Amino acid sequence: MKKSSLYLALLLSCFPAAVFAIEMPHAEHQPPAQHDYTHIQQINAALTVENATAKATIPGAKVSSGYMKIINNSDKAITLTGASTAIAKHTEFHRMFMRDSKMAMRKVDALEIPAKGSITLASNGYHLMFMGVKNALKADQVITVRMQQADGEQFDVQLLVMPLKKY
Repeated sequence: MKKSSLYLALLLSCFPAAVFAIEMPHAEHQPPAQHDYTHIQQINAALTVENATAKATIPGAKVSSGYMKIINNSDKAITLTGASTAIAKHTEFHRMFMRDSKMAMRKVDALEIPAKGSITLASNGYHLMFMGVKNALKADQVITVRMQQADGEQFDVQLLVMPLKKY
C-alpha cells in the first residue's frame, strides 16, 4: 500500500498544476463579481474612480487607510473637502512626506483634482485615513466611503479591503 501511494504522489508531482486546472469549470477561475467595481467606478459624467481599495486592519488596530485614483473628466477642477464612512469614527485626507529624512504624515483639508486630470491616493502620498475603526477590516470586505465636494455634492465609492500582505 505504501509503495502505491508513493508512486501515485510521484506521478502526480510530475505533472504541472495547469494540467489539472484545465479540467475545472471556467467559472471557478473568475474572480467574484463584487471585485469588478474596484477597477473602474463611473461616479458621474465628471468623475471616475479606479482601483479603490482599503487596507485590512492589524488585529487590535483601530486605523486603516484607503487608496484609489480619482479622474476628473470635466473642464473644471473639482475640490474634495471631506470623506466619511460607517466603519470608522473619523475619516480624513492625509499626505505622507519626508521631513528630516523620515516619513511624516499630515491631515489635508482638501484635495484638488485638476480639470481633465487625476489624483492618486496611495500609501506613499495622499490617502484616506480611517481612524477609530469600529470592527476589524478583513480581506474581501466591501466598505463604502462618501466623498464631499466643495460645491456640496457628494458621491459614494466602494472600496475592496485587501489583505495586509498586498501593501
